[in-house]
Amino acid sequence: MSLLSSDAPDLEVGPHGVTLGRKSAVAQMLTLDNLAASLDALPADSLPRRGSLQVTIDNAWARWQVVEVPPGISGHDEQHALVRSRMIEVFGTTAQGWVFSWDPRPAASVLACALDAALVQRLQAWSAARGLRLKSVQPAWLRAYANLRGDAATGGFAQLRHGWLCMGLWSAGRWLHVRGEALSDPAAIGALLERRLSLFDGELSGGQLFLHGAPAVSLPRGWRCVAGAAS
Repeated sequence: MSLLSSDAPDLEVGPHGVTLGRKSAVAQMLTLDNLAASLDALPADSLPRRGSLQVTIDNAWARWQVVEVPPGISGHDEQHALVRSRMIEVFGTTAQGWVFSWDPRPAASVLACALDAALVQRLQAWSAARGLRLKSVQPAWLRAYANLRGDAATGGFAQLRHGWLCMGLWSAGRWLHVRGEALSDPAAIGALLERRLSLFDGELSGGQLFLHGAPAVSLPRGWRCVAGAAS
């Protein structure tokens, strides 16, 4: 899931529907079963004749896990086996049908993301049938985080989009926790952050939460909210 920026048209897919750029949209309750039909319903004149697309996946269709990497684990195959094992441990046998991506740089822990393999396969088949290349496939939260304008030694990045909040927390350059969940009321972000912070037994006593997709909110424990921190 590349973090490279691109001028390629942006195809967005998720439970809310399918959108290509800002002009063409197929709004409906979308599932993997009707994804192909929704893609086919996009007007032909809205598609680039050749070239590439970057695909943004709604956060509701992505799963995350911070995976601790034991000493001695190296190479793509060993890292993949570790990430896959951890995802199955957390999310159950459903994760056996997922594809995984993670930061391969050596570290004590890595942030890993998972998408349903059927979703990726259907996107690949649809684009190949139209002579298009998928330049990148990324969850919306990851794409927005790549454009984050701000930094903090202890902090977090949260995106509220289509009724789903995805929030990640970090400290001293390490991801600690990333999770998404349904959230309809932006005012509840403070309470949700409080619940997330409780996982760390008071270790994160203050920091900055960069918030995308909602106005600034009041936060607990000396935390400060910075709204509009990503493009």
